[in-house]
Amino acid sequence: MNSKIINTLLLIFFLNGMYGQQMDSNALFGTNKMVFYSKSKTPDGYTGSPFLTENFKSGIMKDGKGKTMKGFFRYDAVEDVVQVKINKDDSKSYVLPKLKSIIYELDNYSIFIDQFQDEKGKAINGYMLDYYSKNNLRFLARPNPDIIPAKPAKTGYDKDKPAHLDIDMVYYVQKDGGRLHEVRLKAKDFKDLFSDKSKMESYFKENKIKDEQDVVAMLEFYAE
Repeated sequence: MNSKIINTLLLIFFLNGMYGQQMDSNALFGTNKMVFYSKSKTPDGYTGSPFLTENFKSGIMKDGKGKTMKGFFRYDAVEDVVQVKINKDDSKSYVLPKLKSIIYELDNYSIFIDQFQDEKGKAINGYMLDYYSKNNLRFLARPNPDIIPAKPAKTGYDKDKPAHLDIDMVYYVQKDGGRLHEVRLKAKDFKDLFSDKSKMESYFKENKIKDEQDVVAMLEFYAE
């Protein structure tokens, strides 16, 4: 039996446990499809990439009922799907059903799908990155595809610039299960949200907020 068939059967077995009942391959290709992907690429005529990370990252897939499965994953922001490989060297990948019960855990974040509202009541749907979820606090991000239009050369000395595909990360903080507050990776945005504890004033004077891990460290300190 070749590796392609073995990997398909492994994923079917994983989904069997997730639904708590026996499923055959026909059921998987019904309403909730398991798509078999060839290697995706940047659309013709564009520079950049639709992927959050170009390479597949090792991690663990969880079904919400205790069943886990190791694999390799990458997120496609244009299609809003997570591509899955059982073996890193596989030439093709899979896309499993978009279900809240499936969570992909990587080194510094997990990928999950759910629906939220921001502070203005706007719905936020699709896959999210979860950097921190404990102590009634969450630090999440929504990767959005950003297309920069092509620019024709203005003079004979310039060159045409092709359309560019980029990933725009939108960050959110959630407190006590409330609505999401959009933030930038700047200390000022977090000062506004966490000024309810006096110790945070000295924290922000002594520590910078430059990346996701800085935010995680700040939330850990706030929750102490």
